[in-house]
Amino acid sequence: MLQVLKDSPLPVPTMRDIEDHDAVFVLGEDLTQTAARMALALRQSVKGKAEDMADAMRVQPWLDAAVKNIGQHELNPLFIASLAETKLDDVAEECVHAAPDDLARIGFAVAHALDASAPAVEGLDSEATALVQRIADALLAAKRPLVIAGTSLGSKALIEAAANIAKALKLREKNGSISLVVPEANSLGLAMLGGESVDAALQKVIDGSADAIVVLENDLYTRTDKARVDAALNAAKVLIVADHQKTATTDRAHLVLPAASFAEGDGTLVSQEGRAQRFFQVFDPQYLDASILVHEGWRWLHALRATLLNQPIDWTQLDHVTAACASSTAQLARIVDAAPSASFRIKGLKLAREPLRYSGRTAMRANINVHEPRTPQDTDTAFAFSMEGYSGSAEPRSQVPFAWSPGWNSPQAWNKFQDEVGGHLRAGDPGTRLIESQGDGLSWFASVPRAFNPAPGTWQVVPFHHLFGSEENSSKAAPVQERIPAAYVALAKSEADRLGVNDGALLSLNVAGQTLRLPLRINEELGAGLVALPAGLAGIPPAVFGKTVDGLQEAAQ
Repeated sequence: MLQVLKDSPLPVPTMRDIEDHDAVFVLGEDLTQTAARMALALRQSVKGKAEDMADAMRVQPWLDAAVKNIGQHELNPLFIASLAETKLDDVAEECVHAAPDDLARIGFAVAHALDASAPAVEGLDSEATALVQRIADALLAAKRPLVIAGTSLGSKALIEAAANIAKALKLREKNGSISLVVPEANSLGLAMLGGESVDAALQKVIDGSADAIVVLENDLYTRTDKARVDAALNAAKVLIVADHQKTATTDRAHLVLPAASFAEGDGTLVSQEGRAQRFFQVFDPQYLDASILVHEGWRWLHALRATLLNQPIDWTQLDHVTAACASSTAQLARIVDAAPSASFRIKGLKLAREPLRYSGRTAMRANINVHEPRTPQDTDTAFAFSMEGYSGSAEPRSQVPFAWSPGWNSPQAWNKFQDEVGGHLRAGDPGTRLIESQGDGLSWFASVPRAFNPAPGTWQVVPFHHLFGSEENSSKAAPVQERIPAAYVALAKSEADRLGVNDGALLSLNVAGQTLRLPLRINEELGAGLVALPAGLAGIPPAVFGKTVDGLQEAAQ
C-alpha cells in the first residue's frame, strides 16, 4: 500500500480536501466504522452539488438556507462497493455488495472502462458491467474524482484495483485523488520503518535462530494465531514487554517496562495521508505520584542499550531520538520538520499548555499536600506545563493547544489564528507531508482475482468492523465498552434459510483449527458463501479472516 501511495500519479488528499471532490468511489470500505472522520468528509462532499448550483445562480455558499433551497435533494455522485450495507448508503447514488474478490473485480473493471489499456476483467455479468460503466462515466464527468480503498478486508486485490483506477484517471487527465485507509494511527509510519512481519519474527524464535523477544506496545495475541504465539513464547528464553496496558502478552513477560501512553509522552505518528504529525504530552504522571516509573518507550530502550554497551545515555530529549530516526530511515527524513524543536520560543517564552482561565489548577494536588510543588519542566517540547507562556494569536504558529483571544468565545477565537474564517492556520497545517505525488510510477496491476465461488459446504470468513469495539485502545474505555456489541456470526438470509435457523440462533463453526459458538445475526445484504465475524471483539480470534469455514450448523444446546 505504501508503494502505491508513493508511485501513484494522483495525490493523497487531506481530510479537508476530501470535502472538495465531486465524485467518489469507495471500494471495499465501511468508512463509518473504519475511518469515521473520512465518512463525515464524504457527507460534506456530496453536498457540493448544491453549492455548485447556488454558485451558478450567484448565491454565496454561506447562505445556507438559500443553498439548500436551490439544491433540494441534488447530491454529487458517491458509489460504494462494500460487503454489506453501510451508514453512508443514504447519501450514495448506488451501492453494490459482494465478496472481497468480486469487489476487486468491479474495481479492476472500472479502471478498464476508464482506460482501455488497463487489464480487462473477464466474466462480468451484464448488471455488473452496466454498473461499472455508470461509475466510470461519473468519475470522468467530475472535475475532482476520488477513489478510496483500504486494508479493512485484508485484500491486496482491492488496493491494486484502486491503484489501477488512479492510473486510469490520470491517463484521462483528471485532477483526481486517491486515499487508502489504514488500520491504526501509525500504520504508515511502521511501513516506512520496514522490517519483517510478526509471523516471520515468531517463526525465528520457534526455529531457534532467536531466543529473546522484545515487544513494544503490542499484544501479540491480537496480531496472529494464539498457537503460534504460545509456541514462540514457550521457546523464548526471555520476553521483555514495554507497554502502557495490561495485556495477555504482558502476563507472559519476564520483564514489563511501564511505557508512556499518547497522553503521557511525546512522539511522531504518520497518518494515512502520509503526514508526519507530532503528539505532545498532556500531563506528567510523576507530578501526581512521584513513585510512578512511567517513561516513553524509547527512553527505556535507549537506557537498556546504553547499559548493555556500557555507554552513557546520550538521548535525553525527544529531538535527539527524532533526529536519529530521521537519519537512519530515508523515508522518515522529514519528521524533524513535523513540529518546532524544544528550543522554540515566541518572544522568549515557551508555549502555554494551559489557558489563562485554568480554574482550580492549584487544587489538583491539594488532596496530597496543600503546598504546591514546582510545575513539571518539559525539556522535550516547546510547551510549558503551565498557564505561563505565550498563548496569543499575533505570532503565526501551527502548534495551538487551545484557542483564546480577548473578546471572543473559544470556538469563535479560532478565526484569529486562521488565514480566513474557517480557513487554514496562518502558519500552515501542523505536521509535514512525507508522501507527495512524483508523477506516474505505477505499472498496471494485472492479477485480477477469479469470481468468488466457494466449494459446497464451505464459507469464507470476512470482517465486520465496529466503530466501538474494533479498535484495541479505545475498547478499554468504559464508555466505549458500553457500546460494544457481543460477539456474533453474520450470514445472508439465504444461508440462514438453507441451514434452517433464525436470527439469534446459536451456531457452531470450524475455522483455522478452532470451533466457535456464536449467536446468529442475519444480514440481508451479505453475499452467499460469506461468514462475517466482528473484527477485534472479545471471543473472535484475529487470524481467522480470509480463512475457510466448514461445519457450520446450529449448535447443540
